[in-house]
Amino acid sequence: MRFSALSQLHLRCRYEQFIPGALHPDGRRYLPQVVVTPLDAGPDTAPDTKLWLVDRHHRVDPELAGRVISARLLCALSAVQLQTPPFRAGFTPSPHSAPAAPLSEPIVYGRVAAVLAWEVQREHLPFETLYTELVIALADEATIGLRTTLSAPRIADLIGSDLLSAGDWIEVRRSRIDILALEPINVAASPIRMPQTPS
Repeated sequence: MRFSALSQLHLRCRYEQFIPGALHPDGRRYLPQVVVTPLDAGPDTAPDTKLWLVDRHHRVDPELAGRVISARLLCALSAVQLQTPPFRAGFTPSPHSAPAAPLSEPIVYGRVAAVLAWEVQREHLPFETLYTELVIALADEATIGLRTTLSAPRIADLIGSDLLSAGDWIEVRRSRIDILALEPINVAASPIRMPQTPS
């Protein structure tokens, strides 16, 4: 299913490496992998941070390796909750990440830039389910998407609020990060900007 705010996603990265997928008996390679260094991706993203991404949908041109690109990334199957101060923004290692290794399931901190879908259901069930799509700002010109479904006795207890709104600071864990597009930086669309804190 197409992400409705694809044009609003923009993460500037240096495309470090393309790793072809395993060769299958049919002669094709599946699930190639990509290593990128996110640039200007929030104050909590360490300068040497690298992301290890799986190109599940074969969106990536291997010839772009070595260039600065715009990555349109989507966090899927994620756990989401409100942050508590001090607020953070960026990619950080999860507790099980190997030191200095590229991050395949980073913890993502950021601010909700747009709520595209928020559907809570409980009818005929002993628990609530939430389907949501968000745009998350990591910095003024760094945004990623989120699409996830959550279940809990009360969704509000799970994420810390009945409803997320633009401007809320959130923490995203256990994501499968999908590559929706990876493009040369000169053809990337302009991102949306991080919401400003009211004065």
